[in-house]
Amino acid sequence: MTAQWPDTKTEPPGRRQLALSERHFSSLDAFLRAGPGEWGGPTGFAGDGVREDGFAALRFDATPVSVTRTRRFLRSTLTCWQLADLVDDATTIAAELVANAVTHALQPPTSPRSRYSAAWIALLRMDRAVVCVVADPSPALPALSKPEPFAESGRGLHIVAELSETWGHSRAASAGKTVWARLTSGR
Repeated sequence: MTAQWPDTKTEPPGRRQLALSERHFSSLDAFLRAGPGEWGGPTGFAGDGVREDGFAALRFDATPVSVTRTRRFLRSTLTCWQLADLVDDATTIAAELVANAVTHALQPPTSPRSRYSAAWIALLRMDRAVVCVVADPSPALPALSKPEPFAESGRGLHIVAELSETWGHSRAASAGKTVWARLTSGR
């Protein structure tokens, strides 16, 4: 996985490109390498979707309440992990990534193609940093665009790039993709 930056081969000033180290990703690594057929449900989770090893995940679908549920999940998880200073930026990033998955990758649960009706948001805590990951069943990778000045959409990944330390995407081993962003706490 590598960070993606708009129209440049180097990272923006004030940011450094981070390799997401395999040693930090015991729970997340398996999640990222899985495909939609393996996203049946998390194991080893407490009732709130949070595990003791700093990994939390929530399944969402293309219903109107998905963004609200994922925001609530993210806020409560980061507060529980004592990373409250990341809540606002992480919530904005997660809302953009979830909205992209709902808009571009998911079918409504009542659709005949209902096997593409769910995706996952996952959080991984690493010391003072959090990686927010959205995994969906679509193989189409996200791309930064240059929206027209008065366009109503097309700015979501620009927001993710500005609010995160680094971000990127990868294809899942069997199908689908993951899009991730890393934020670091200033406390």
